[in-house]
Amino acid sequence: MAENKSSYLVCRNNINDVKKFLKKFFKEVKGKYNHPGWITFKINPKFIVNLMEGNDQIMTQNMTFEICCKSLKELEKFAKKFNCKIDSFVATETVYKYRYYYIEIFGPANICKIEINYTGKP
Repeated sequence: MAENKSSYLVCRNNINDVKKFLKKFFKEVKGKYNHPGWITFKINPKFIVNLMEGNDQIMTQNMTFEICCKSLKELEKFAKKFNCKIDSFVATETVYKYRYYYIEIFGPANICKIEINYTGKP
């Protein structure tokens, strides 16, 4: 089976704004490709995201990057850092009920957003 190793975001003239936004959460990798203008971020050891202007392509919309916290306290630190209110709901359509806590941080031009979450007891 094929392996999903990367994604790309078509940013058009928003590429530098998206780069600044993603640098708050992920590490930029320089020299990964020889495509001029591509900006690469390492999401984890096996997955990267490339930003491109892509003037001949449709601009990417609503890509969500998920960051999972190990504790509610860790999520609270992110909420304070980004001046966000923590929302939550009880997941009931699952085998075991749980409370899902999260914040959303929206990036430029609705190209992408970051959702940071923690799963706890209901």
